[in-house]
Amino acid sequence: MITFPAEPARTSSRAVDLANTALVLTVAALAWFGWGQAEPPAGWSPALIAGSFASVVAALLAGSAMRRLRGAEPSMSDPAVHRRYWRIVGAEAAACLLGAVVLTEAGQPPFVPAWILLVVGAHFLPLARLFRIAELYPAGLALAAIAVAAAITGTVTAIRPSAVAGAGGGLACLIAALSCVRRAGTETRSRTGTRSRTASRSQTEVRS
Repeated sequence: MITFPAEPARTSSRAVDLANTALVLTVAALAWFGWGQAEPPAGWSPALIAGSFASVVAALLAGSAMRRLRGAEPSMSDPAVHRRYWRIVGAEAAACLLGAVVLTEAGQPPFVPAWILLVVGAHFLPLARLFRIAELYPAGLALAAIAVAAAITGTVTAIRPSAVAGAGGGLACLIAALSCVRRAGTETRSRTGTRSRTASRSQTEVRS
């Protein structure tokens, strides 16, 4: 079970962080399923298309959750969190670009998707701690494992790394996104129930 240090008092909503993360993950899933369709093995295309369709549906669910949470303050409103986030994303972008250049110069461009998936998975880990979203831990580890599998498969078989990275990366991101959407809904209902009970108690005390 993943635990986090005690959260400092703040007005940020955990639910809106989860909904925002879910939307980002659905976009990532859609991108990976699309990349997987570049040169897929025979018979893979229908599953990849279905994954893309499921990602769009999940994005709509995440967007709906975000609309219900309008006005809630996300963690990114904290300047310290904002700065740390962009440092993590900047390091991710630099690593992706550097690896892509090195692999291309070495005559191995087919392995670029596997490298990028590995970097994306690795950057999920500090983001999980920054935003206190447990789903990003297993998602990051899964992406890293899929990236290694894609590289190995591309080395010993005729299956392109982009197909394995795209299918596996898309599925892992989609599963994490759906989990975040579910938890955002749970957090929202919990907060609504708490407010309702508090209001009810206040009204009772006033009448007394």
